[in-house]
Amino acid sequence: MSLTSRAETRAAQLTSSGLGIHFSSPRKPRDKRKTQVIVELPGQKAKQRKLLAKMANLMDTSSVQEEKHPETVTLEPDTESADAWEDVFQDNDALPVTESTDNCPPCSQPTPSRRTQPDLTSTRLYDSWKSLIPTLVTVLLEYTARTLGAPLQRTPLGLSLCRSHTCAQKRSSIVCLFFDHFVSIEVLSCRCATQAQVLVFHGLFPTSPSQPRMAVSVELLAFYRTLFERSCDAVNALASALHTHYGEVIQEPFRRSLGQAIQWFDLLQVEVERRLEGALSACRDRVEAERSGSRSASTTEATAPEPLIPRERCASVLIQRCPACFGGLAFGRDLSEGGDIHVATDGNFHHRHRRSAGDSPHFYDTSYFLSKAQVDAIGHHILRSRKSPPRPHKSSVPHEAIDQCESSYEAADGKKQKSSMDSFDDTGVMALICRHDIPLFLANIDTPGEQQKYSVALIDHLFSLLPPRATVVTLYDVGCVLSRSLDQYDILPPTITKRLRFATTAMHAYGHEWACQLEYNPRMCHGLGLSDGEGTERLWSRLVRLIGIQRSSSRQRRLWLLDRQLAAIGLEMRTDLGDWIKRRLKRGIEEQGTAAQSVLEECGVTIDELRNEWASQRKSQLSIRARILERGHRRLMAKVEVLYASLNVHDQFPELKGVNLDFVRTLLLARDIKINIRKRAIGSFFEWDKLDRAVGGAQQALGTKLHQQTRKAISKRQPALLTALRKFNAYCERLEELYDPTYGIPLPTPLPTKLNDLRNDQSLLEDVWISPSTGDIPRWLEDQDVRDGIRAMLKRDRCIEEQRRLGLEADNLCRWFGDELAAIELALLAPDSK
Repeated sequence: MSLTSRAETRAAQLTSSGLGIHFSSPRKPRDKRKTQVIVELPGQKAKQRKLLAKMANLMDTSSVQEEKHPETVTLEPDTESADAWEDVFQDNDALPVTESTDNCPPCSQPTPSRRTQPDLTSTRLYDSWKSLIPTLVTVLLEYTARTLGAPLQRTPLGLSLCRSHTCAQKRSSIVCLFFDHFVSIEVLSCRCATQAQVLVFHGLFPTSPSQPRMAVSVELLAFYRTLFERSCDAVNALASALHTHYGEVIQEPFRRSLGQAIQWFDLLQVEVERRLEGALSACRDRVEAERSGSRSASTTEATAPEPLIPRERCASVLIQRCPACFGGLAFGRDLSEGGDIHVATDGNFHHRHRRSAGDSPHFYDTSYFLSKAQVDAIGHHILRSRKSPPRPHKSSVPHEAIDQCESSYEAADGKKQKSSMDSFDDTGVMALICRHDIPLFLANIDTPGEQQKYSVALIDHLFSLLPPRATVVTLYDVGCVLSRSLDQYDILPPTITKRLRFATTAMHAYGHEWACQLEYNPRMCHGLGLSDGEGTERLWSRLVRLIGIQRSSSRQRRLWLLDRQLAAIGLEMRTDLGDWIKRRLKRGIEEQGTAAQSVLEECGVTIDELRNEWASQRKSQLSIRARILERGHRRLMAKVEVLYASLNVHDQFPELKGVNLDFVRTLLLARDIKINIRKRAIGSFFEWDKLDRAVGGAQQALGTKLHQQTRKAISKRQPALLTALRKFNAYCERLEELYDPTYGIPLPTPLPTKLNDLRNDQSLLEDVWISPSTGDIPRWLEDQDVRDGIRAMLKRDRCIEEQRRLGLEADNLCRWFGDELAAIELALLAPDSK
């Protein structure tokens, strides 16, 4: 080995004589960013200013007019012209040098900030990918047809796709990643087939649109895509797993390349699905046209022709997402009977995007998200509509009750800042789903609060895809507030509002006023069946794994991740529609209907009597007088000790004349403390819902910190709540002692002191009655059997309505299966399907 060559082993290094053997360590290259100093060349700024001044003088308008009288112009010689022109065209005035050549101290330069917008290089790269993807569809379909259902074969070490065998071929060596190994393969490209087409035809996908150095197995990418549908984006985990699984270290890193291959292979799959859907859509139209023609012919040939009922169909995108909801042929069911379609909407502010993560060039057209222009147009229309005075309208629920709901719900406060706009540019998403929890459309939230424009935009977009007679019931956390806004202002056209009805979600119904629940609670509304509107919460639980990843991804990649995950969820749930109907028949109708029927048999009251009592209860508790009494109660409780004398209750409420002073005082105290109990209990109920997510694995479990914080909050509120319950029950006992049947005022019933029983007690939501009833006390107010019977009757009615709706949905699903089978068979027979 030559002494001048670089020593590769310790024993072969140069040594010096002396005591022992002395080894000289090789010189290590230092990081240039640490050793170099950015300085400014002396005189460069002056040269640049001088040249710019000359250019401005030459381009001056006055100089142009002087061209009519040309004169000889003598330019002064510039000895520094060469250096000056060399410096002008530098991109940066500062150049890196190793050492400073003069005594001038280096000027301090600010640290460049992270790029948040796509640059020209990334834009060109994405444009290259987008132009390449359509050229790979045919070769991918050929590879799929050749290998579908067959065992994987070892890829040869030389790949070519030349048809003529006479082209000049270019040879490239590419590292290919497979499930169990990696290997370097020679790829021959020519005019017949590009390098990417050769790779895809043999089951490999390139990691770069041009001149790739690495390719990934199509089967490995397809496996990752399936894994992504069940978990989340995990490119780093896959890259590390492949490093370990291969058993030997790949010298060339491939994490970034693997991410590019995963992203653009998914785009290739989307392009294949789009073309497939286009072919099937054309076949569906032909099948529908043939059936309409045969139906018209049969009607014409009939002896006594019946009036032809037009076959109204929803848009194809809705039918393909949920055929059970949108696959019907007849629409126009009255809203009081439940309407034709049930949907739910809700917002989520966990799916945020950090502003510092930046953006990438546009590469994917989402199929679930509404465009920002569409949402903003609705927002501007709402602002213009609210400038006009609210129009008078008749509401079955007092405005005072809706005002209380609006103040108690964060979703009703569009100005409440739920995310910091300084740190996040996208603060959440708003979803619209059907009653089977299948996602239909989403809107990206880019404002601090949950404004009405997002839910209105989703509803408006849905109606644009429905037949003109279709009716819709929308379940929303603050459906009562949104319904009043649509009645007061011209936010949506009358052609939509007359076919739209709102209801609250079942789980959050206890957060609303009792008068609001009588009108908007889905368990008390006629025709809604067992639709609960809580499917959005179940959707958020399935998307929870993407929260951390999408915050640090680019804005375009965040939308791509969400959209592809929603597509996978929608396809899975559409496949499960048959089992969903079976489960609802067994667990919903059979179990709950049987329990309700047993309660009806035990109460001993006929159904007709229960219906009359329920109608009387609704009429009494929705009356304006009841809300006036509540406002009067708040005024009276200002000075509760002197309330009877100072505010003159006899003049304000003449019906209380002759009632014992101590009884009225205790009654109003009981009413006040029950309102307090209801507010405290509802706050605890929301916290219990969080803890329920950690039980049984039904939903995503809470983190340890959040779990402990929730338990601590419940334990802090529990003593005050129990004290209020005991005090209220003491007031109830005191009222029984002071009660005179001639008062005609129904007595409140005590509340359970066990919090779990309190959650299921319906009397918690009812106010204390402070107005004497004319005549006999109604049975719905004093008879416990009647009260239990009314709740069981409502449950029984909802089960019957649900059974009828499930029958219609099963018919729609079977019809859709038949149409899809006919369209697929026709597509297979088409000449271009080969």
